[in-house]
Amino acid sequence: MKSAITVSEKAFEASCHVAKLITRQKKPHSVGETLIKPACMEIVRLMLGPNEVKKVNKVSLFADTVKRRIHDMSSDILGTLIKKLLLAETFALQIDETTDIKNKAQLIAIIRFVDEDFIKEHYLFCKEVP
Repeated sequence: MKSAITVSEKAFEASCHVAKLITRQKKPHSVGETLIKPACMEIVRLMLGPNEVKKVNKVSLFADTVKRRIHDMSSDILGTLIKKLLLAETFALQIDETTDIKNKAQLIAIIRFVDEDFIKEHYLFCKEVP
């Protein structure tokens, strides 16, 4: 039983890390199941053997799963930011309109505040102005 829980926890953690990598590279969510997982399984099969492939196969990289992981991580970041803002004595909110490469107007919101003697800056959003 302990082994099954450990593999599940590791599979979940691996899924989260891959979702983060996919996000950072700005790739489609489906790349996890169509490229990354098959590549990992092939590498593990060649380097470690067929028995280890079963463990890698437990890592969920379906597009919906990756999307959910990214959403969960962004919700966690937003929650942490809100907590820190509530603790901050002061903050500055900057809202600016800019134009993107296609000449469409964009509204950007940036917030700055002091967190543990460091000035932190977070982009809240960037939305197209209708």
